[in-house]
Amino acid sequence: MSQTSGIERRVHPRYPLAESVEFFHGPTRRDFPALCRDISHGGMLMYVPAATPVAPGQSVRLRVAGGLRPPVAELSGQVIHATVVRVDRGALLTGGHIALAVRFVGTSS
Repeated sequence: MSQTSGIERRVHPRYPLAESVEFFHGPTRRDFPALCRDISHGGMLMYVPAATPVAPGQSVRLRVAGGLRPPVAELSGQVIHATVVRVDRGALLTGGHIALAVRFVGTSS
C-alpha cells in the first residue's frame, strides 16, 4: 500500500458551495446543467446529469451563476476554462448524477 494515500495533495483550500453552473462540454459542443458542490482557486467539484458524456482529459467551459464570497469571489460570473480530472459515477444509483472534478486552466492555481 502506498504511504502517500492519506496525504492531502490539494494546493488550494476548498469551500462548500451549492450554486448553479453553466457547463459547456467542448467535445460535444453542448451545454449541460450542473450544480457546484465545492470550489477552490484551482478547481471545482460539481454534479452533472447521468447522461452527460464526460471523460477525464476533456476540455470544458464553466460560469458560476453567482453567490461566490471571498476568497473565491473573483471567479463569480467569469468564463472559466477547465479540464476534467475525475469522473465519479458512484452516485448514479443514490443521487442520479455524476460527480465531476475539474481543474481550472489559466487561473491563479
